[in-house]
Amino acid sequence: MRRSLAVLVAVLITATACGQSGSPASPAGSAAAPTAAAAEKPVPGGRIVVGSISDVKTLQPVISADSASSDVWGYVYLGLLRTNQTTGDLEPGLAEKFEMSTDGLTVTYTLRDGLVWSDSTPFTADDYKYTAEAVARSKKTTRKSTFQDVVGWKDYVDGNADEVTGIQSSGGGKVITIKLAKALCAALRNLSAAGTGGIIPKASFVKVWNNKTKDVSTNIDDNPLNMNPPASIGPFVFKEFKAGVSATLVRNEKYFRGAPLIDELVVKVYADQAAVKAALLSGELSYGTVAPADVDEVQKTGGDKLTFYRNKGVASYNFISWNQKADKAPWLASKEVRQALWYGLNVKTIVDKVVLGYGHQVFAHTPQASWAYDDTGFTKYDYSVEKAKGLLEKAGAKMGTDGVYRWTDGKPMTMRIETNSGNNVRETVVQVAQEQYKAIGIKIDPLIESFPALLDRAVPEVTDTEGIVLGWSLGLDPDLYSIWHSSQQGKGQFNWIHYASPTVDKAIEDGRNGPDCSTAARKKAYAAVNKALNEDAPYTFLYTGDALVFASKQIQAFQPAVYSTASGWNIEKWWIKK
Repeated sequence: MRRSLAVLVAVLITATACGQSGSPASPAGSAAAPTAAAAEKPVPGGRIVVGSISDVKTLQPVISADSASSDVWGYVYLGLLRTNQTTGDLEPGLAEKFEMSTDGLTVTYTLRDGLVWSDSTPFTADDYKYTAEAVARSKKTTRKSTFQDVVGWKDYVDGNADEVTGIQSSGGGKVITIKLAKALCAALRNLSAAGTGGIIPKASFVKVWNNKTKDVSTNIDDNPLNMNPPASIGPFVFKEFKAGVSATLVRNEKYFRGAPLIDELVVKVYADQAAVKAALLSGELSYGTVAPADVDEVQKTGGDKLTFYRNKGVASYNFISWNQKADKAPWLASKEVRQALWYGLNVKTIVDKVVLGYGHQVFAHTPQASWAYDDTGFTKYDYSVEKAKGLLEKAGAKMGTDGVYRWTDGKPMTMRIETNSGNNVRETVVQVAQEQYKAIGIKIDPLIESFPALLDRAVPEVTDTEGIVLGWSLGLDPDLYSIWHSSQQGKGQFNWIHYASPTVDKAIEDGRNGPDCSTAARKKAYAAVNKALNEDAPYTFLYTGDALVFASKQIQAFQPAVYSTASGWNIEKWWIKK
């Protein structure tokens, strides 16, 4: 899973990376894919400049946990499979064939012929195994749970073996076979990117870390190549990174789908969404995402040179997380208090007035577009100051003379809500929460910080956080393990709010490992998890936002789709019409 602009990417496989999920139906308000230039001969050359409001933290997939980073390295490092941009189904990527055994214990991927890295080194099963073993020994990764059911995984993690025996190569490095100790229902999808979302080149990285070792003190976490990718298997090759400014990529002449027509792709960092809007209107940007409040202005002012694309959000959502082990807010351990915080925030108004209807309200983790979605029995938490105060008092809080509740220890119920700077919608959510929570007797101190700084705080080992406004960018399989299982509270993992429920753990495990991996059985298990999350309110679940993209009309073959909102699925075909 990955933290999407507020999202932890880390989740790519479990909830990760940029794979979008949802209904393949064309959403109302979307621009039709351009067809006028279909008969024209593409003209190679030129550069595409993309706008971002968050800087890259790392270009190493093994330790990456945010979408700002994966939005760059995702053009360099790929997985074995990819998601069809229209249907959301798995389709061939670097692997031309993929299958799971009838007992669910063996996964096999067969690579395409002739795959080579940009430096002409052959791409083989050894690259996949090296990447997986880099995850195993990393101290910074959030990806280990992806592989925990692979035979020999724990022995390698613990240094009792010098390889993961359950990952094997055959057919001259063309066939990858993975043996599982128990069924993993989403194995084909979740294992296809070596636990990271992108496979790295062994020939380059083995020079800085040798995976054939029992020494668990060594790993890939800190080396210059993590910010300087040495070779690419994707459409672009890394050129340079300037912190806080831009990341530049150039065409990969050896890309297996065909060398891109454009020479250069630049991801440029801007202070906020207002700056992105200005850059779009000035022509500085080729394409970018805008805030809901800016859509009308950009359409009106830039409609002659920009095309608007709107796709329904299908694999992401925004939330306020509540740290149940917060040092300065012990009341967050109370379910009644967390429910009060949900009742005390008018989420519907946020969707209507802040998001301006470019999204929909959510009440639990699994997206509405997922086959696993089931909202039976959900509480909808309609805004009610009266209900919120009633729950606070039921939990033991007493109103002070200053209009702020006192907790059972006599301390005022004052706490912090933080989010990332530059995201105007999230900043506004914090402002709304500050005002509306004042009405229920809770004082909020807002903290707006850089996205990398926020991600550094949204981890289990940091206990001086209370509320955090972030978002998840989820994978297409509904597995919830890496975010909600109680075991995922280790260093750098995603359960930073310390949520724990034996019942939820068991349901997550049933949906993840079966033994019944049928759609019906998994849907039942995940329905139970979502019902519990809706009741326990570990987050105040907010909304799924639509993708609101403007692109220069000069870009030809730019065709955003439900599962590829930035049109990256066919980027090798883009060209610039002068």
